[in-house]
Amino acid sequence: MDPGQVPGSSRPTTGPARAGRRRAAARDGAAAGSDGRWDWLAPLGAAPIRLTPDNVIVTMSVRWLGGLVVRGRFTDVRGAIHVPADDDDCPAVTVEIRADSVRTGISLRDRHLRGPQFLDAAHHPLITFRGGDVMRLPTHIAVPGSLTIRGVTRTEELRCSIGDVASRGYLAADVTLRRRAYGVGVPRGLRRLDPLFVVIGDEVRISIRVTR
Repeated sequence: MDPGQVPGSSRPTTGPARAGRRRAAARDGAAAGSDGRWDWLAPLGAAPIRLTPDNVIVTMSVRWLGGLVVRGRFTDVRGAIHVPADDDDCPAVTVEIRADSVRTGISLRDRHLRGPQFLDAAHHPLITFRGGDVMRLPTHIAVPGSLTIRGVTRTEELRCSIGDVASRGYLAADVTLRRRAYGVGVPRGLRRLDPLFVVIGDEVRISIRVTR
């Protein structure tokens, strides 16, 4: 199997070859005007960043009926961002989201999303992301890692940027997922005839914003 592929996925992920090319690009991009390996992360500060519901906003959006967009938010998010202390250290990211904290503004829809056909929060209470590599690319900061939803773990890549701390645009991350790859909203049996599952788009965009 191609090391850049995840079973059941037609999209390449961060395999050894791709990671090697990206690390080379990151080194090339960081070579000019930098004395330390992680100097470009200085806007994040030197201390680990604790992620709590007070400083993190996680939103989602998915197309519905082709043209409409349903938006929601996860209100219970926790984790940490480890900022390297020296050149021999490495950054790390851990994010844990309570699946039952999803809110879209419509209580019936929220119950569906928490239920067994979608996030199945009763059996899989946490959505987790763990990343141990950070690469600076020409257009963004890449953070590949393991994302687990409904007990399914896949390699995904956060596209991150560090904003202006003074304006509270501290850290931003985005990723677009295929919900069916995680078994979210995949009907079985007679439920396949339910039009509810047909009108929901497969791609879900997740946005994370961290402020001080």
